[in-house]
Amino acid sequence: ADFGLFALSCRTLDELLDAATRLCANGLIARYSKVLEYLPEENRFLVRAGVGWHEGVVGHATIGADLESPAGFAFKTAQSVISNHLQSESRFRTPKLLEEHGIKRAINVVISGGADSPPFGVLEADSAQEGRFEEADLAFMQGFANLLGVAIDRHRADQQRLRSEKHLRTI
Repeated sequence: ADFGLFALSCRTLDELLDAATRLCANGLIARYSKVLEYLPEENRFLVRAGVGWHEGVVGHATIGADLESPAGFAFKTAQSVISNHLQSESRFRTPKLLEEHGIKRAINVVISGGADSPPFGVLEADSAQEGRFEEADLAFMQGFANLLGVAIDRHRADQQRLRSEKHLRTI
């Protein structure tokens, strides 16, 4: 509930995404979390925000958005993914970024856009610890992703409105 109020008052998209990754990591007792923004022209995800990752990952690293990656599968099929044993996972390959950080399990949910906009990307939490992500964790993550989707749409609409107002003032 507090995050929903924060999302409505947040001034920048980066501030919003950073807060979401921190809260998701804390809520799932996971060291790592990230927001992956879909880059359609490359069919890849940009690590747009995150916590726990090595320096230089957030804002720079990309991973594939194909069906063979957990995040890509979630994004392309609109089905959330829990993978509690990435090392022995037969459905997906483990992205190199996750291998480099010793990630053993991951949970991925789609950040959907509004009715008129495409999905933004994927919200993911990762852990280097043995254990299990459960259905309750999935519901927690999906709640955050849903709030993010609405807040991202609102942010984009606000930015478009500001550009239009600025353009009208210059005419």
